[in-house]
Amino acid sequence: MKRIILFPVYGLVLLMGLFAVMLGSNLHTWHRLTDESPVAELTFMNTGPREFRATLAWGDFCTAETYQLTGDQWRLDARFLKWQPWANLFGFDSIYRIERLGGRYLTAVDELGEPQSVHDLHSAELPDLTVIMGRYPGRLSPVDTLYGSSVYARMDEHYVYRVYRGQSGLLVRKQPRLAKAGAAGGFTIPINTQCQ
Repeated sequence: MKRIILFPVYGLVLLMGLFAVMLGSNLHTWHRLTDESPVAELTFMNTGPREFRATLAWGDFCTAETYQLTGDQWRLDARFLKWQPWANLFGFDSIYRIERLGGRYLTAVDELGEPQSVHDLHSAELPDLTVIMGRYPGRLSPVDTLYGSSVYARMDEHYVYRVYRGQSGLLVRKQPRLAKAGAAGGFTIPINTQCQ
């Protein structure tokens, strides 16, 4: 009699445990497939009509480089190696290599007729993705594809642009720049202890 009463309790505990495992697995899958990490930060200063000085921090974000850009928008290009979804679930993150920063115009007519600006950011220290891809030949390869990814946005000196690596390419988010010291009765001092 006691076994008959405990059977539903054991069954309920087993179902609750199975539900917890499935929920945890689902959350892990969602986290892995939507993972993002910052790869670059850009700010701009207008130096003339359709001319901007871009400040780019990337890599370890400890040093910033400046570039002169022409146009209405900026564009950052990268090469991406994307893993198969099953490899991604085992912890393989997309591998990227930042390649170029350039200016861009809103219309094709301006793009063809106005001055161009593009800066090569690739260095020999960065990974050669085609070599990595060649290490995994065959049908059961964890490599999905190798491709280019690009993001662009309007150059505006009132915003900070942060570029992120997602599992399938680059994405950009902007946020207002901090007010200058003394503006609006106060000031903010950003502290970055990462770089020393």
